[in-house]
Amino acid sequence: MTPTLGDGGWQWRGIGLAFSTQPTTAEFAGRPFVAEALRSELAAIEAQEPEKGAFASDEEFRRAYAAWEARYEELYDAQEAGAVFLSEQGCGYASLMVMTGPHRGAIREDLRPLDRGIEPTGDDFAYWYRSWLERTEQRLETWQGEDHAVLRTP
Repeated sequence: MTPTLGDGGWQWRGIGLAFSTQPTTAEFAGRPFVAEALRSELAAIEAQEPEKGAFASDEEFRRAYAAWEARYEELYDAQEAGAVFLSEQGCGYASLMVMTGPHRGAIREDLRPLDRGIEPTGDDFAYWYRSWLERTEQRLETWQGEDHAVLRTP
């Protein structure tokens, strides 16, 4: 991810918070981090998902569902406000760093693909970064060792 100054101000380009090609604006990252507070509101919205049988026509259902889905997606995406993407963990999981409020600098894991929300890790950025460096170094040493073994094999 790369911070870039564009027409709309500073943005992080590359892997974004919600979509892999979505730029994350500095304004979005500067909003209050309220992911935990949104969990109950999202649960309430999920419980209100329109059911087709409750509507007199398909058109009424489609309108109701579109309005419900728009509100759900708005709240779902708002969970990422006040945080920036640090790394992809695989399977849709990501590490985020909180940028605002009392938890500024804290690391959160985005576990929404597991329906677990965005959860605190208990780590700060310094710990997360040192751990990331150590894992990266270990992977490089393993890779270099495999590369050398391949080169020596007749």
